[in-house]
Amino acid sequence: MALWGADGMIYFPVDRFDDVLGPLTPEVFPPFGAIPVDVPILFTIDVDVPGMELFSKLNIEIGEAGPRIHIVLGSSPEDPQLLFCLDALTGAVVLLDLETPNFEAVNATFAAFVEFLYRLGQLIATDPGGRARAARAAAIREELMGVDSSAFADPKSWWNMAFDQLESTSG
Repeated sequence: MALWGADGMIYFPVDRFDDVLGPLTPEVFPPFGAIPVDVPILFTIDVDVPGMELFSKLNIEIGEAGPRIHIVLGSSPEDPQLLFCLDALTGAVVLLDLETPNFEAVNATFAAFVEFLYRLGQLIATDPGGRARAARAAAIREELMGVDSSAFADPKSWWNMAFDQLESTSG
């Protein structure tokens, strides 16, 4: 992960969660579970919510499915009430809105989440602006559809909103 460098990465402490993690294959959860410390506009490991911190375990009941463990991965730099969480059973990443409260699917796997952050981090780091940014963002969206099409299933999903904003830039 040359984009972020050693100081720009943190590793998910898998051993702390052996008791709650489902069977996480390398396709779901890459070896060492590296995650960026910060991707401007999109993600930060900083958690600014009283009583919660990075890698907090949350026991949350959604609908009639019964309680499930979710592990806090970070938040939105724009809104600290939006927490990115790992579903310990499936390895999916969800966005927990503490204000509503509501869950939104973000990525089907932790690996896909990190890939999305990496690709958008590259775009942000080398942002050409204007039409060039819009064209690059559209190409990246198309490539990421092959990584995790479920991330784009809902037109109002986190990733659709992010890409819509990047692709609408012109001039």
